[in-house]
Amino acid sequence: MIRAEFKQPIAAFISCIVFLAIALAGIYWTQSSNKAIVKEQKLLLNGISRTQASALERRLTTAFTSTQILAIEVEQHNGTFNDFHSYAKNLINSIGGISSLQLAPNGIIEQIYPLKGNESAIGLDIFADPKYREAALIAIEEHKIIAIGPISLVQGGIAIISRSPAYLFKGTQRELFWGFISAVISLDDLLESTRLKDLEKDGYRYSLSRVHPDSKKTIVFSHSKKPLTNIVATTKIHLPVGVWDLKISRDLNDRLKDNSVSGYFLSVLSGFFIALALYGILIQPFRLRKLVKEKTTELQSLAYKDPLTNLPNRRYLNDYLPSLLSDSQKRQENAAFIYFDLDNFKRINDTIGHDVGDKVLEIVAQRLHNLCRETDKVVRLGGDEFGILLCNIKNKQEAKKHAERILAHIHTPLEIASREFILSTSLGIAMIPEHGDSLITIMQNADIALYQAKQNGKNRYSFYNHEMRTKAQNLAEAEADLSKALQNNEFELYYQSQFDLKTKQVFGAEALIRWNHPKNGLTLPDHFMALAESTGHIIKIGQWVLENGISYLARRREKGLPYILLHVNLSSLQLADPNFVSVVKTLLDKHQVPAQWLGVEITETALLKDVALAKTTLQAFKDMGICIAIDDFGTGYSSLGQLKNLPITLLKIDRSFVVDLEKDQANRQIVEAIVAMAHKLGIKVLAEGIETKEQWAILESFQCEFGQGYYVSKPMTEKDFDQADLIVKNI
Repeated sequence: MIRAEFKQPIAAFISCIVFLAIALAGIYWTQSSNKAIVKEQKLLLNGISRTQASALERRLTTAFTSTQILAIEVEQHNGTFNDFHSYAKNLINSIGGISSLQLAPNGIIEQIYPLKGNESAIGLDIFADPKYREAALIAIEEHKIIAIGPISLVQGGIAIISRSPAYLFKGTQRELFWGFISAVISLDDLLESTRLKDLEKDGYRYSLSRVHPDSKKTIVFSHSKKPLTNIVATTKIHLPVGVWDLKISRDLNDRLKDNSVSGYFLSVLSGFFIALALYGILIQPFRLRKLVKEKTTELQSLAYKDPLTNLPNRRYLNDYLPSLLSDSQKRQENAAFIYFDLDNFKRINDTIGHDVGDKVLEIVAQRLHNLCRETDKVVRLGGDEFGILLCNIKNKQEAKKHAERILAHIHTPLEIASREFILSTSLGIAMIPEHGDSLITIMQNADIALYQAKQNGKNRYSFYNHEMRTKAQNLAEAEADLSKALQNNEFELYYQSQFDLKTKQVFGAEALIRWNHPKNGLTLPDHFMALAESTGHIIKIGQWVLENGISYLARRREKGLPYILLHVNLSSLQLADPNFVSVVKTLLDKHQVPAQWLGVEITETALLKDVALAKTTLQAFKDMGICIAIDDFGTGYSSLGQLKNLPITLLKIDRSFVVDLEKDQANRQIVEAIVAMAHKLGIKVLAEGIETKEQWAILESFQCEFGQGYYVSKPMTEKDFDQADLIVKNI
């Protein structure tokens, strides 16, 4: 009895220590969880803010630029603008984002397009209106675009006004202020180009503002009904009139509070019960042994269960599938393993949130569980990947029916937090024992079939066959061949002439890579560049093209051949490399080639992946004297208004617009418009794919400066190009 009495205080002391440790650990975990929630929210807000700011920047930049274009027209026509309405209509239709354009000679609004709905603004004296006068005088004095707003228009509505002063004899001693060109941008139309209103409905808050350059006061253009919270993501919007700020936030107070309350409560409660249980264990060894045994069993159960969906996990599959397959083989039963994931599931996590993504997975898991028989096993393998072992099936037809039921059940719309989601899945099916009798083989083959289903368009199933493995092996071999190609010096540069349409003089060439494959012979880039990009080999290949192109220019100089401008193509990965400019400088210095002999070509798609970074890199190239060309223009999503902000020297019209130029009226109009607008921005134009004399003549009539195509020359080896005549004689 005495020994028991001595043990009880010690047990109580130990239990109290354990209670405090668990409670403190729980509190720490709760706080860490709150920090993780805040961090995750900040990352999400930053992504949303950048996306919406990019949309606003594109819309505003093109709208502001329109006033400069009109100012140039006024100057070129000596202050007269007889076809203003027609010109303004075309400008608004081509640029977008503008409610109306105004001409105000001497500061008095005389012409507006469209006039309907804006009649009340005719005759408005900008200098007489106090809210416009100060900004107008600054614009005249500093020769710059100004932005005014938000303001209530005379004709009604809230808008932002971009105002550009126009001058006659600009840049001369006779320079004379002519008046103002104004672009009215409706605030409602501006916000319509973003998802800010939709985001506000989803609980986000926002503010669009700028700091007045003189008063330093913050001017708010638009904001959500509820104020910003302390968790804010801010993105700078760089415009010709200055820098604006877009701020996005979301209120997490309720979520953090609930997480804290539940975390603290569970921590204290868990600590109390564990300490109480420990106290009982310490004074009763038998109960301790029993409890340890029970907990061990529970932990083993948890080790085989996915905590989110309560389905068996990958460990369960690894440990138990071999025995299940063995039993199935002994009974000479057929089985099938279906391996699948949700199509584009990452988009839900990235755009809506992981909490919604987790809920989607829970619902999908429940649907799969309800769909399967008791003898089947549904397993969550990780992320959005699932596996189903169909036991004791008759044939492939039965597996097919089950796959079709899975597709239908997954595709059934589901609703979470008043939002409807429609999912799809791709399934890979391996039959057992036909497609393997071991875990590794079965999962590999099912994975290969899944890849094939995705390649076929997703939202479908595909049975494994040996041709798929062959195809996968061929892809692996192609990747291995590509990695060896540089080591074995299997690449070669071909050169295609670029010529002046007016003088018929070949002034340059585009360097085009070819692969002298040891088995397949001469291979065009269309057959291996996509593989190079997906495997990352495009960086080394691009480096090889650049260095060999520059060294070729050095060899031409040593041979005494005429100077040419050599264009090499850049990938988006090269453009994103912060050290790429220094690499180019090093190569030019190494081969003692002037930078003016080198040009770089970038596709619209590569350019638009990170416009800010591309602008920095391209500006550095232009400062060196390198020609900057946009390749395949018209096939991407950029615009001439956007390209105005980039240091572009040359614009290459894609051959798809040139190939039917003689017959296709629409293509002729597009090409003519591109050439005209590019010239307005000081950018020269080269047309690709010229194959006929008629195409040459049409392009020359459009004032297109340069051309490239089979009509003059196909891509040639270095030797043939060195021997080629630089005068086009077949025109």
